[in-house]
Amino acid sequence: MSPTMNATASDVGFPQGRGVVVDRAGLPVDCSGPVWILNYPGDARCKIDWSHLAIVRDDLKNAIADFTVSLIRTHSPVYARTAFNTLVRMLGTRSFMHVATTSGAPVGFEPFEEIRVVLGWSSTYLHHYRMWYLWCARREYPGFDRAVADRLREVSIGNDPKGRAVLSDDPAEGPLTDLEMAALANALRAADVLGTLTDQQSAALWLTLALGANPLNLTLLREEDYAQLRDEATGAVLHQLRVPRIKKRHARYRTAFKVRKLNPEIGQKLAALVATNAERCAREGWAEAGFALPVFMRASPNPSALTAGNRSYALHMDTNEFRALISLAVRKLDVMSPRTGKRLEAVPRRFRYTFITRFLREGGSLKAAAEAADHSDTQTVLTYTNLRGDLVGRLDEAMAMEMAPRAMAFLGMIVRSEGEAVRGEAGSASRVYHHARERGAIEPLGTCGSFAFCGLTAPTACYECVRFQPWLDAPHEEVLRTYVTRRQEMMDRGATEGQVRTMDRTILAVAAVVRQVAELTQGDAA
Repeated sequence: MSPTMNATASDVGFPQGRGVVVDRAGLPVDCSGPVWILNYPGDARCKIDWSHLAIVRDDLKNAIADFTVSLIRTHSPVYARTAFNTLVRMLGTRSFMHVATTSGAPVGFEPFEEIRVVLGWSSTYLHHYRMWYLWCARREYPGFDRAVADRLREVSIGNDPKGRAVLSDDPAEGPLTDLEMAALANALRAADVLGTLTDQQSAALWLTLALGANPLNLTLLREEDYAQLRDEATGAVLHQLRVPRIKKRHARYRTAFKVRKLNPEIGQKLAALVATNAERCAREGWAEAGFALPVFMRASPNPSALTAGNRSYALHMDTNEFRALISLAVRKLDVMSPRTGKRLEAVPRRFRYTFITRFLREGGSLKAAAEAADHSDTQTVLTYTNLRGDLVGRLDEAMAMEMAPRAMAFLGMIVRSEGEAVRGEAGSASRVYHHARERGAIEPLGTCGSFAFCGLTAPTACYECVRFQPWLDAPHEEVLRTYVTRRQEMMDRGATEGQVRTMDRTILAVAAVVRQVAELTQGDAA
C-alpha cells in the first residue's frame, strides 16, 4: 500500500505537514518549519536543516522527511541527525544526485554501490543509507524497489576499523606517553599556582585527566552531582561526583549515574567552581528562568536551547564548546612534547585513550577498565587499548640528563644564593633539605617560595614544583645519584609501573636542575 504523501515542498523548499512530533524522551520537536531543532543537550545546534536538500525533488524529500520523523520518535537526536546528514552527503555523489533531481527516476542499487565500492565510505554511512532505503521500500514509497531492498540486505557491510590511533601510537591523535603526561601534569600544577588558567579551564582539564570521560559526560554535570562527605573516623573531607552515564539507551539524559571519588586537589577545585557558578547564577537571576546550574557553564544562555524542549540545559556547555575549552587550556600550558619536539596538542579523546591504556598497563583487568571508562562491556575497551608500555627499563644519570630538557619536569627557577630567593630572608623556615644518608649529613638544596602550607614530601616533590628555587651551589648531582639508585631498588623489588613513573618524573626534574646549574656555571666561567 502506497503511503499518503504530504504537501508539496517545491514552493517553500521544505516538506510540510509534520507539525509537532514527540521524541523518544517525550519532548516536543517542532517539525513544521525549514529547520527542526532536536532536543540534544550535548549540542543545542543539533538540527535537521532542509536548506541542504533544497534541490531534491518533492517525493524523495517527503520520503526523507517521514523517515526522519520516525527516527526522531524512536531514536536519539544524534542518531536522527546523523541519518539525515548521510542523505545530505549523498548529494555529493553522481548517481544519487541524478536520482534526487530527476523527476520519476527510480532509486536503484547504483547509489549504494558507488559509496561502498567507488568512494569507500565509512560503514556508518552505508548503514544509514541502507536503513533509509529499506524503510521506504517496506512502505512502498514511489521510486523504491523491493528487489533492490533485497539486494541491499544481502550486502555485508561490517564495521570500520577502530583504535588505529592507539595501536599505531599516533603522536598527534593517539594516547599520550608517560613523559607527555608528566610534562602536562607538571605544567597544570604550575598553572594552578600561577593562575595561568581560569578555574573553569583547570577543573575541566583535571577532571578529563582523572576520569577519562567523554565530553558529554562532563557537560551534563550539574551542581547537585558534586558532594562533600566527611569521614566519621578521621574527620577528613571526601569529594564525590555523580557522573551522568551516556550511550546506555536511556530515553532521557541524566537518568543514570556513576559515582566517582575525587582526590582532594581536584575536589577542592570543583567545589570552588560550583560556588562561583552559584553566585553568578543568583546574580543573573537564571535560576528563576528555569535553567539548571551546570558545572561547566556557558557565558550566557544558549538561544537555541530556549526554543527547544531542553530549556533546562540552556546554560550547559555543549560538547564542541567543551572540546574547545580543553584544547585552549592545553595550548595555554604551552607544553612541548618530548616525543615530537612540538607543542603538545590534545583533545578529550586522546586523554580517554591514555586513561584506559595506562589503566590496563598498570595491571587493571579488562572488566575493571570497562567499569572505569563506563563501558557496558569489554569489547569497546579493546578497540583503543595499546599495552606496549613506554617505561624505560633502566634509567641512569646520563640518560636522565639527556631526557630532561624534553620532559619539562622542572618548572622552578635556579637562584645563585639564598639571598636572591623569594622568602630567602626566612632562613631555615623556607629551606628545602636533602638527607645524605651515606655521609650522615643534612644539607640545604634551595628555598621554597610558597607562603602557603605544603604537605608534600620534601625534597622529592619540590623539584617538580614551580615555587621551588634550587641554589646554584647545592648538591643536586648527589640527589640525582640517590634517586637513580632508589629507582633501581624499586625495580628490583617489583614495584608497579605507576610507582616507578612517579620516581622517573622526580629524576628528570632533578636532572634538569643539574643541567641548568652546569650551563650557568659554564657561562660564569666564560
